[in-house]
Amino acid sequence: MKLLILRAIYFGGKVVTEGDEIETLELHGRELIQKGYASEVVINHAAEQQEQQEQQEQQEQQEQQEQQEPKQSKAKKEK
Repeated sequence: MKLLILRAIYFGGKVVTEGDEIETLELHGRELIQKGYASEVVINHAAEQQEQQEQQEQQEQQEQQEQQEPKQSKAKKEK
């Protein structure tokens, strides 16, 4: 779990200060949160989903354009 440090702590052989992010096991993270040393970093999945959706739409548009191009070139050849 990712945590944002609120108070300086000794972690992983070094002192981690306020504002730093660390990654630790779920149980250890919950203990640090309960003691007030850290808060959980919330990952914004909505933004990631929106990016993925936009990328997917762009791919679909490109595929549609690629499919239309051969049809247009065939029509020109027939004339």
